[in-house]
Amino acid sequence: MARNPGCTVFIGNLDDKVPERVLYEILIQVGRVVDLHIPRDKETSRPKGYAFAEYETEEIAQYAVKLFSGLVRLHNKTLRFAISGQDKPSLNGNIPVTPRLNSVPQPKPHQPMRSSDTPLPQHAAVNGRNAGYGIPPNHSYDTHTQALSSGLPNRGLSNGTYEYSRRVFGSVLNDVSRRATREPIPYPSY
Repeated sequence: MARNPGCTVFIGNLDDKVPERVLYEILIQVGRVVDLHIPRDKETSRPKGYAFAEYETEEIAQYAVKLFSGLVRLHNKTLRFAISGQDKPSLNGNIPVTPRLNSVPQPKPHQPMRSSDTPLPQHAAVNGRNAGYGIPPNHSYDTHTQALSSGLPNRGLSNGTYEYSRRVFGSVLNDVSRRATREPIPYPSY
């Protein structure tokens, strides 16, 4: 299957009840999937519990591993993601493989955003009247600044949107997997 092992992602701990279509729908959230292969047992034709997905580029594959690792849970099993072949020992047995230290980037300290850092759009008006959207001219950002400086928890927005997007994506997947086990998806008839 793997025409380019650097672009291929290994997906482990896959329940045999997970349909290929569901796995595909999850994987395309980060980029185009060139090939998806779920190996099956030759005698029973049941899935072996793992799969391989090939993406267009190595960057997309690495992003998929970063984003999905520890996040995707199907049928009460957390899926494992890795670049295919990276966990294998090197072909030359004389060179020992040593793990890199500090491979996980440390989060930057939280810095509250000031209202002066961002240009504000003007309040929308149609024919001289308030259009009902936009920022009112008398809006004060002092309450936002006070809330940030008071030490209120930031609800997982740890230094940017990466952690936030992981949480949002995880909650959507969780909702989809719960709904899929309970009821079929209704499609409109034309």
